[in-house]
Amino acid sequence: MKRIFLMNTVFFTMIFGISSIPILGVKNQDLLLGFAAVISFLTVLWLISLIVKDASIIDIFWGPSFIVLGSSLIIFMDKLYSERALMILFLVILWGMRLAIHLGIRNIGHGEDFRYVEWRKEGGSNYWWFSFFRVFTLQGALATLVGVSIYFGYLNDNPLSYIEVFFGSTLFFIGIAWESISDIQLKKFRKNPKNKGKICKVGLWKYSRHPNYFGDLVVWFSIFTFSLSSNNILIILGSLLSPLIMGMIFYYITGPILDQAMIKSRPKYKEYMKQSNSLFPKFK
Repeated sequence: MKRIFLMNTVFFTMIFGISSIPILGVKNQDLLLGFAAVISFLTVLWLISLIVKDASIIDIFWGPSFIVLGSSLIIFMDKLYSERALMILFLVILWGMRLAIHLGIRNIGHGEDFRYVEWRKEGGSNYWWFSFFRVFTLQGALATLVGVSIYFGYLNDNPLSYIEVFFGSTLFFIGIAWESISDIQLKKFRKNPKNKGKICKVGLWKYSRHPNYFGDLVVWFSIFTFSLSSNNILIILGSLLSPLIMGMIFYYITGPILDQAMIKSRPKYKEYMKQSNSLFPKFK
């Protein structure tokens, strides 16, 4: 539990640190208000999880938490009439809803995910409040940190150019297509009884072990590109945090967790890991 509180403290401190950077005279509390909106949203979700006894519902609402962040920031920062902010929010909504629908279809009716089942066992009778910190506030802080490119993108006051729209949206749709296609390919692979116990190496899955995560990373890099036209280096560097943090989460946390689970169910997976890339495509 001490480790969870430490991680929450680190993430909260990072959010407060970012919000305290004076940029373009923007009120420092804007990002904090966006963070508060995300935590409020996930607190309601936490209460629902206690009723349904399934903390893994957070997975379905991971994408929508970014929509809450983007929507609250566009109001708090008074950017409702900014073409750039509306463009960024539109893309975030597309990504968040696609992810929510995909995970909802995949997860609903299948019980609590194995990761949360293990945490429930560890928490014992105290898991009802333990889950608030280990699952919900932690993911709320992560969502805010990953979503800082939304915040910094809104801060870019330069007029939105056609080149930015073309370049940013092209990258975005490549990323969302990459993750969508890989999700469909994995689902089709798992549906085939002949593939039980086998490792998926078809389609985009033959280029990396987690192509859906790579697609996510491309999506957040595309959101970052909307800050590149800024004349303020702090806005550009701050926005770069999103793809960097997302990449680190995939490479050092989520990817390894799934790899270890695959090793337990598929003995040949450990050898497969030596021959493949975790995140970035390896074209042979």
